[in-house]
Amino acid sequence: MSLDSDQSILEVRGVSKRFPGVQALDQVSLSLGKGEIVAVLGENGAGKSTLMKILAGVQRADSGQFQMDGADVRIHSVEDALNHGVALIHQELNLADNLDVGANIFLGREPRRMGGLIDKRRIEIEALDFLKQVGLDIDPNLLVSRLSIGRQQMVEIAKALSVDARVLIMDEPTSSLSQTEADQLFVVIKELARTGVSIVYISHRLGEVKELADRVVVLRDGKNVGELQRDEISHNTMVNLMAVSYTHLRAHETVLDL
Repeated sequence: MSLDSDQSILEVRGVSKRFPGVQALDQVSLSLGKGEIVAVLGENGAGKSTLMKILAGVQRADSGQFQMDGADVRIHSVEDALNHGVALIHQELNLADNLDVGANIFLGREPRRMGGLIDKRRIEIEALDFLKQVGLDIDPNLLVSRLSIGRQQMVEIAKALSVDARVLIMDEPTSSLSQTEADQLFVVIKELARTGVSIVYISHRLGEVKELADRVVVLRDGKNVGELQRDEISHNTMVNLMAVSYTHLRAHETVLDL
């Protein structure tokens, strides 16, 4: 549950994005409170992934306004997003499996000793702290290739926390996990939210959304079409909202065709 749902840590207004022949996003808005878990739902092609990539700086919006803590910000690159504390946990994990866990967490940001040598001891100590935050009790010197997919995902989250991420975007995070690994991920997500980290959660699995989400936002054809608060979230209300949104838009298009 959000620590401060009245104050948005992230506010997105009127974001649009067009690709050749496709309006991927059309005036989409999204808000996220401190420690809040917001699930974004929609069919394939609804614009979910495009919106997440824009928030993470992977793609640029054609138009729209972004605010962090009430101040206007620019997100034109992954570096911009990370500087503002926004990190994307990709569905396809983005780890170097030939490197150890600690090296992955600090890849490209390695602390160095005098003379420029990488400070491996400091990496080990600091990596242990971030791993603890995601519930992983493993040796930072262990090769990533020796970890299960579920544990590799926890390393990805630890890596995001190491850059002081305040907003984590998770795109179908349980798609390759066993039920046990998924249950562990849910524990970590809830604990992160309790400590003030905000989560944007994309999943087609409505049971997961019901368990985790403080709020549900539904997209259809690149537009906002509905929202549910925590006490309104159930399997039926989510299905009905998506179905009603679809019916409404189809009816609207029929009228336009006439």
